[in-house]
Amino acid sequence: MENVIVERVEAVATLRLNRPEKMNALNMALIHELTGALRSLQGDTGVRAVVLTGNGSAFSAGGDFDAIQALWKASPIESRRLLLDGLEVVKALYHLERPTVALINGPAVGGGLSLALACDFVLAAQEASLSFPFVRLGIVPDLGALYLVPRLVGVRRAKELLLSGRTFTAKEAVEIGLINRAVPREALEVEGQELARQLAEGATRALGAAKSLLQHGLEMDLERLLELEAHAQSLLWHTADHREAIAAFREKRPPRFVGS
Repeated sequence: MENVIVERVEAVATLRLNRPEKMNALNMALIHELTGALRSLQGDTGVRAVVLTGNGSAFSAGGDFDAIQALWKASPIESRRLLLDGLEVVKALYHLERPTVALINGPAVGGGLSLALACDFVLAAQEASLSFPFVRLGIVPDLGALYLVPRLVGVRRAKELLLSGRTFTAKEAVEIGLINRAVPREALEVEGQELARQLAEGATRALGAAKSLLQHGLEMDLERLLELEAHAQSLLWHTADHREAIAAFREKRPPRFVGS
């Protein structure tokens, strides 16, 4: 089964994360397929807008724990290399020279939510729950969350969301400026596709240039931040706190962190 389904309707390409049995949890196969699809769209002049969403009941449950076990077994140097390879998907999405629309059709957790926020417009089902639970797992936020969230909501709100790891609603995400709209789930696909069609009808090169200029006007060096993120993550995979968090998750109990 394909991990990412690519659909084309006129000038709009829709990318659907397609591991519904795993709530579209992110493994390396899915990330590589998504990166490849985005790079292919970059060179496709027939595509003028892109939609990113999930199949099934979730947008994405974040990192796949089974896939992450391979990183636990690797050395910090090797896991850093694997992480940097996976982080190419953030750059491919963020720098895509087309307007992008994320449709959060259900829970968006951790790196899954980071992917949505790398899009230009984000619409979410009113029922969707959102969270960045990284610190509760003894690791740092990844897939660009540390870069994207403070630029969207400011540093103080970003600290609240990223350092608490709490779950919040689509309505709250709209109120603080993290996403654009919260709509009834049954209307999400229609509204999102209509927005994408409207964007596809615009001046594609001008939109691409404006997007690029807006982003470069705000950003520090994204590549450097992602390198630092991967460096920290490759070390944190091997901490006692991370192992404890995973054990607690599997045993359905609160974690007992020791700070190491």
